Amino acid sequence: MKFIADIMLGKLAGYLRMAVYDVIYINDIDDNRFMKIARNENRTELTRDSLMLARREFKNGTLKFLYIKDDKPINQLRQVGSDLAVTLKPNLTRCLKCNSLLLKVKKEDVRGKVPQFVYETSQTFLFCKNCDKYYWRGTHYNKIENIFQRVKKE
Repeated sequence: MKFIADIMLGKLAGYLRMAVYDVIYINDIDDNRFMKIARNENRTELTRDSLMLARREFKNGTLKFLYIKDDKPINQLRQVGSDLAVTLKPNLTRCLKCNSLLLKVKKEDVRGKVPQFVYETSQTFLFCKNCDKYYWRGTHYNKIENIFQRVKKE
């Protein structure tokens, strides 16, 4: 399932990317372009904009969408999981910044490109060739897992 998230759902977009979903998030996009991308790429629109729902494309079912009711990202994530029956567990394979698929890189290739402590303590590294950004499972990954566990519990 592919998504496009509106300007009010940046954190939700990031969490869904953490859960391997393809999510477009552009924070300076107008409604017409937003809907055009959704239609052309067969994406489900995630929106908190109640005025958007009054548009013909939403009323007649031309576009797939989910109106996100809550303003708290954890509740938004829970709603997406529940309403769309999608699996929500972290598996970092997408760049959190640009949505590109990450490439696995050899440890020796990241020497001098990540902090020395990270290089010494991590074994697996991923790279976004679009953003020139490296990822690894550090202590922050435990926080990410905890967020997804909270989504399941509550």
